Amino acid sequence: MPHIRKQIRDRVASVLTTGASLAQRRVYASRVYPLTESQLPAIAVYSASESSGLQTMGVRTLMRELSLSVEVYVRVNEKFDDDIDALCVQIEEAIAADYTLNGLVKDTILTSTEIDFDGEAERPVGVARLTYTIRYVTTIGDVETAR
Repeated sequence: MPHIRKQIRDRVASVLTTGASLAQRRVYASRVYPLTESQLPAIAVYSASESSGLQTMGVRTLMRELSLSVEVYVRVNEKFDDDIDALCVQIEEAIAADYTLNGLVKDTILTSTEIDFDGEAERPVGVARLTYTIRYVTTIGDVETAR
């Protein structure tokens, strides 16, 4: 069975594939995916960092906090801010409707949103990064399943 972080990324990508219809099912559970203008808008889901701490002494469980990034890419035009905001609404609503990610985690909380554009591509691309803090518990030695 894959690491719990992969299960979390895959679940978020699945939720967004159906819940963020403006991305037209272009949701990738990876930070590295070559996007062309014809593939926009698109969403990338990836793990950024994780912290953990001992929760109990007897069973040796860890409370983990995963920082998960959801990046939105859209074409830059006169309404790219509106396009990004519309996709962000769909993302936020889809994840809020499944904040335990089908029981994989205890909670999923949106902690920040950054909006910018990348002018270094062949054509400028608008980018929003939604950062979620995801809390879950694992038993030491068993990082494939969460409680």
